[in-house]
Amino acid sequence: MKLINIGGATAILEHKGRRMLFDPWLNDGIYNGAWYHYPPLKMGIADLGRFDYIYISHIHEDHCAPGTIKHLNMDAEVIIIDREPNFVKKFLDMYGFKFKKVHLIKPYAPTRISEDLLVDMVEADPEHDLNSMIDSGLVMNWDGFVIYNGNDCAPHKAGLEHILNTFNKVDLALMYYAGGSSYPPCYSNLTHEQKMLEKKRIFERGLGIFADAVKTLQPRYAMPFADQYVIGGSRSSLNSYLPHPPDGSAVLAALRRIGLESKALLLNSGQAFDFDAGTKVPDEAYHVHTEEDKEAYIHEHLEDKPYDHEAFVLDHRVPLGRMVALARAQLWKMQQRGDYFPAFRYYLDVPDRKLRFEIALDQEMHQEPAWDAPLINPYLRMSVPSTLLALLLIGHVSWNIADAALFIDYERVPNVYVPKIHAYVNHIRI
Repeated sequence: MKLINIGGATAILEHKGRRMLFDPWLNDGIYNGAWYHYPPLKMGIADLGRFDYIYISHIHEDHCAPGTIKHLNMDAEVIIIDREPNFVKKFLDMYGFKFKKVHLIKPYAPTRISEDLLVDMVEADPEHDLNSMIDSGLVMNWDGFVIYNGNDCAPHKAGLEHILNTFNKVDLALMYYAGGSSYPPCYSNLTHEQKMLEKKRIFERGLGIFADAVKTLQPRYAMPFADQYVIGGSRSSLNSYLPHPPDGSAVLAALRRIGLESKALLLNSGQAFDFDAGTKVPDEAYHVHTEEDKEAYIHEHLEDKPYDHEAFVLDHRVPLGRMVALARAQLWKMQQRGDYFPAFRYYLDVPDRKLRFEIALDQEMHQEPAWDAPLINPYLRMSVPSTLLALLLIGHVSWNIADAALFIDYERVPNVYVPKIHAYVNHIRI
């Protein structure tokens, strides 16, 4: 068994002449021009070759990039979670990616897809509304070798218990260790010092989750996975607040504290590890990148990268107010379906037009208060340029992706994270 690391959540497993690709993303400038690989990749699309299997964990573009998938061989078999709605299946259909076969694997239901390959899925932590709706983790026994690919799913008790009870051992664990979102970089209610403290807190929590999972699973090897990116373009300065490091080397210290440092597997982009021989190819040390290295790379290569919504200016005759009214009506339908009517407000601010829209979640109607009118607590204020707001309202850009791309400025009062409040933002669309 051999693993070839590419970067992020993208890697290749090879065993007895067969090859499996995890979460294809090699083209840069995804998320509407915002996301780039860091550290830079040492492999390109032309280096991939053919695959027998492709696992796609979820719909986010750093896990299923159309710009990468269109270059893959269509006679491969795709492995995805079986759930409704199935966003990955819809994605494949929408782009016309007609692979040889799509294996729909139900969570917690080991399924044999070949004589020596048994696959299973674990769901994301149900306490995280958005993750549990879209994400998945893969567990498989390939000819006696057990791999857990958790990607963006932070390990949680139910999932770990299922893995141990069902598979008895783990040879390789590829796991979340550092997340990234608009919090704290885009939150104007936080000072610089508060953002730095929150960055540290969130990152240390991620390292703790990784270390606790290694302690529970006791895998032969544990590899930090599904990270390693930076934001380019005009908002690239916000990278300094993202709670993830320039590389995965921080897991060494986290595992050292619990006496499990020997389980850490760190691979550079383009480097392979042969589990039978216990060797790396090429045989080179892990390249540690510093924050200074990352900042220099962004400054030299990425600061001037354009975002899609910066390519044109929305005509002022486009009726944003009417569009918000239609989107509010759709949001109300979703609230009725979920029986969710909290005493909470969303504010949509459009600085380049000095417009503000108020959506009270416990009322069907919305309002357009004066730009300088006081805000009513509790609330989440989201500030975006008019062109981007129009793209969000028509669904050309999703709120979730705009959040990950750091396109939206927020103010949250009180500063308390309520997952459902943030999940329902995604329904503000026509």
